[in-house]
Order: sequence, then C-alpha cells, then structure tokens
Amino acid sequence: MESGQCWRSSTDVDRLIATATIGRTFGYEGEVRVYPNNEESDYLTKLKTIVASLKDGKEATLAVEYVRADGKSVLMKFKGYDSSEEAQTLVGARVMVDRAFASPLKEGEYYTADLIGCTLVSGGEALAMVVSVLDGPQALLLEAERPDSKRFLVPFLYVYTGTVDLEAKTIELLSPWLLD
Repeated sequence: MESGQCWRSSTDVDRLIATATIGRTFGYEGEVRVYPNNEESDYLTKLKTIVASLKDGKEATLAVEYVRADGKSVLMKFKGYDSSEEAQTLVGARVMVDRAFASPLKEGEYYTADLIGCTLVSGGEALAMVVSVLDGPQALLLEAERPDSKRFLVPFLYVYTGTVDLEAKTIELLSPWLLD
C-alpha cells in the first residue's frame, strides 16, 4: 500500500459520491489532472482527502498534498505519489468525496449516485429499477432493469422523465414505451 493510502470502510458508501475523474499525469513530480463531473471545480481546491475508486475495483483514501486550478480542471498532488510513474496508477480513477464537500446542486440537479436504486414509475405502476447511470452523448442514460431482467437505456431528459422523488426513490417515466 502506498504512503498516504488506507482502505475505507463499507459504512462510508452511502455518504460518498463520485464528483470527478483523475485524468493523465502532469509533469514529473506526481501531479495528475482532475476533471470535475460538472462545470464547477472550486470545491476540488478545498479537499484534504479523497477516496479514489481505482480501475481495478479497489478503493483507497488519498491525502491531498496540494491542488492548483488549471482552467476547467485542476492539478492535484497526492501524498506518496512523487513521480509520474507512481501517479500513473491513479489515472482513470473516480474521485469520491463526502457529500458535504461535493459541488452544491442547483434546483433540478441530482447526484447520479442518488438516481441508482430509484424505481421508474408510470401511471402509479412500478416498471423498472435504475441499476446504473451512464454518460450518454447528449444526456445521462438510466440503465433500467424490468422485473423480467431485461435492461433498457432511458435518456434522463425532461421529454422522457418527469418528477424525481429521491425520498420515495421514484422517477416518473413519461415515455413507458422506452421499456418495450
């Protein structure tokens, strides 16, 4: 295990959300370029630690040594990653942060993690459950699974989806034909 890492407990799962992705390395000192999942990147400059969800399926808590703004992305340096070779192991990882430190949401915006597990409903009838959320070319795509285990992609656009009720864990499906 690298210096500055520790494995997180499973009790952290519900409060952590993916807010950015670690891109390529930058320079020779172990910096990496981090791309936020939305237009806002200021919150990244305030982080002291992150949980990196690595490509191999493992997760590790990383201490942030420093952050510097660089346009729409930021450059981050993590303790224990002192060369571009060491930092290369982080490329492609998702940056998971506590909800309290994530970018604030505007009205009508949702964290994708909150959409997973919601039931798609139409006319009061439960049709399918959202099992994952994918980035699509024009919008997020809700991967929905019907009770018969067939899966469909539903664009998360106002023409197809209506009211989102995170308390009830439901998303109104305006176009139920998408699941045929």
